[in-house]
Amino acid sequence: MRVSSQHPGRVVTAIARLLDLIWVNGTRARRAVRGVASARRFAAHGDNFAFDPDGVYTYETIEVGCNVDLGHRPVIMAARSRIRIGDNVMFGPEVTIRGGNHRIDRLGVPMISVEKCPTDRALDRGVTIGDDVWVGTRAVILHGVTIGRGAVIGAGAVVTRPVPPYAIAAGNPARVIRLRWPVEAIVSHEEQLYPPERRLTPAELAVLSDLPGSAARPDPSVATVP
Repeated sequence: MRVSSQHPGRVVTAIARLLDLIWVNGTRARRAVRGVASARRFAAHGDNFAFDPDGVYTYETIEVGCNVDLGHRPVIMAARSRIRIGDNVMFGPEVTIRGGNHRIDRLGVPMISVEKCPTDRALDRGVTIGDDVWVGTRAVILHGVTIGRGAVIGAGAVVTRPVPPYAIAAGNPARVIRLRWPVEAIVSHEEQLYPPERRLTPAELAVLSDLPGSAARPDPSVATVP
């Protein structure tokens, strides 16, 4: 529908504003009622959990932590596998998470008609998103992916493989661009947020040391002696 650029009369404008107010308030009321009715359908969720009731969810297969915002109109689906989302996670608009997959190896049968067996676990892998993760607008996360604590997923990324903790990943397929901080700063960050038993292990930190951005960059304001 196109809206004319001509200025409507005062009466028409007043009526339009009234109808718009009724529409907006009605939409808010509907969303609030649907949100309250749907929240308990999730397999589990913590405190301060926000989700768009107009999103698409397979509620019973989704576990969500505390202080999580699933963003505007996400699609989060897993028929058999589990989608686990940690604490302090935020999504941009229209994020898609897809647990599970379809068989494409059967001859003589349309793919839509292929039934998966209980033993087809390789096709029903879930998705795990760690704590303190930011997933950008319209990112797509596919089955079998684990996103490490503190990671950032760029807008429009298609994530097909695991993302290490504190990594920034972007692109299609997504790849690690760099770490958010050097490893030394990550250690300090972990010490401030997590008890010793929950911090990254030396082995996990060693893996991060091989990624771009793992080393501290020199301060350009500090003069060096030739």
